[in-house]
Amino acid sequence: MRKTLVLLAPLIALGAAPAAAELRTAPLEDIFESYNDCFAATNGGALDPAELEKLGWSRATISSRGKPVEGGPVIFGHGERAPIILLSGTEGAGICIVNARIKNFSVFTDFTSAFGGKLPKPDKDGEINFIAEGRPVQIAPTGSRDKPAMRLVVMTPTENK
Repeated sequence: MRKTLVLLAPLIALGAAPAAAELRTAPLEDIFESYNDCFAATNGGALDPAELEKLGWSRATISSRGKPVEGGPVIFGHGERAPIILLSGTEGAGICIVNARIKNFSVFTDFTSAFGGKLPKPDKDGEINFIAEGRPVQIAPTGSRDKPAMRLVVMTPTENK
């Protein structure tokens, strides 16, 4: 599973890092709800943007100099929550990323503590990788001291052969 997340690291870095700088600070409840929404969007073995839309998410458009930008991650915002969700595509296998700006890094600790000590220890970069509901998951602190953030990645289910 770690190998799979390592292969997706460039997509995660490109899709999630720049967006954190402009986000509103997210309360812990918003982060948990958004994390659960990624499970809904990856439930059928493929990415399903319609599931996000059912949960109140709207697809965002990206433009540069007034022209739509094609390619890259598919970005969703929620009118009642501060985090954003990025999908690696609109169908097939892929990843759902919650990117949230946080008040401070203790919010990250509060999030991981809610798992009751059942998470593995973070790696040298602070990333925690595990399997939940048949899906590889990664939780990581991101951002900077001035603009702390966290990233939650949920992959579509994988088969163990």
